[in-house]
Amino acid sequence: MTADLPSIDAPAALRNILQQLQAEPQRYKLFGIYWWPVKALLRRAGYGPDQLYMLGRYHDPVTGAMVPPLGLTAMLEAAFEEYGRNARYPHADGLVENPDGELVTVFDEDAGF
Repeated sequence: MTADLPSIDAPAALRNILQQLQAEPQRYKLFGIYWWPVKALLRRAGYGPDQLYMLGRYHDPVTGAMVPPLGLTAMLEAAFEEYGRNARYPHADGLVENPDGELVTVFDEDAGF
């Protein structure tokens, strides 16, 4: 079934992420542990604090290390799935699940929350 789906247009996906976060910055937490590669991809695409204040250089090595090694398309797919799951079924206190089901906190010092 997935062979029938078009591949993710990464530049368009990153623009959409940027626009969503410009409108509602707190939604970065919905990406869960995938926030760190998403943030890195946004920065690599040329976006920075001028476009979205939270796109500084901070990276949490502990939660960032929980992200499984994936290619670009698979990582974006996983990030979007995580975003949707966390939006539909949020945990108390803003916690998110890592791939092992452990509850963790995603906190980006650049965002400040």
